[in-house]
Amino acid sequence: MSLALEHKRRILALGPDAVGGGVDPAYSADTALASPANAQKHLKLMETALAQDLERLSAIKSLDTRQQLKRDELLPKYMDYVERYRDSGLNYPNPVLTQVVVWLFDTVQFDLGLEVALFAMGQDQQMPERFLRRDLQTFVADAVIDWAEAEHKAKRSPEPYVSSLLPFVDGEWDLFEGITARYHKVLGIQALDTNEWTKAIEHFERAIELYPEIGVGTRLGGARKALEKQQKEQAEQATE
Repeated sequence: MSLALEHKRRILALGPDAVGGGVDPAYSADTALASPANAQKHLKLMETALAQDLERLSAIKSLDTRQQLKRDELLPKYMDYVERYRDSGLNYPNPVLTQVVVWLFDTVQFDLGLEVALFAMGQDQQMPERFLRRDLQTFVADAVIDWAEAEHKAKRSPEPYVSSLLPFVDGEWDLFEGITARYHKVLGIQALDTNEWTKAIEHFERAIELYPEIGVGTRLGGARKALEKQQKEQAEQATE
């Protein structure tokens, strides 16, 4: 779903108060991003509003309440700005944009989150300061695989997100090998669950190649034995 459609869908669902709460009235003005100078002034307004909202979040102890606030109020509040910034063609350090990426992944809105994250990566945007030396690629890859591992443990499928992100984490992005190995481990375990022995072996072997300490040796051995047994049975049936 495009940024525009996603934003409009949420605004319609939440009503006219969804974008209230601290943003200057110039927030929706057409001229706010009309020039680099105006854009910088507008960014300062947005950063001030964002700082206030981050303080609100930090004062909430309940994770569920924080997630609901992000999803139902804060993301609709800032998505319009992100969309207009993208459409402006401007490119400057934008902590509001990267904070929106964080919230989208925090609230498991991975489709829209990846769309916004890829745009931010294309601009070489940096993560908020509190994330220290983590870049956007690492944040996205970590967020999805943490969620995927939890989903699999809960016996829920983490697809299609693990498979769809694999070309990025094992190809386009420069990541710590252990992160990429975790993707192959999850995909290998899923293949085991569906008796896709060859696929499981491929993912486990790649995981070990990337990060020998990934801990899939026993599963790999089991997949190889199962494949060998399957091939033997198929050969016997072919000669009958």
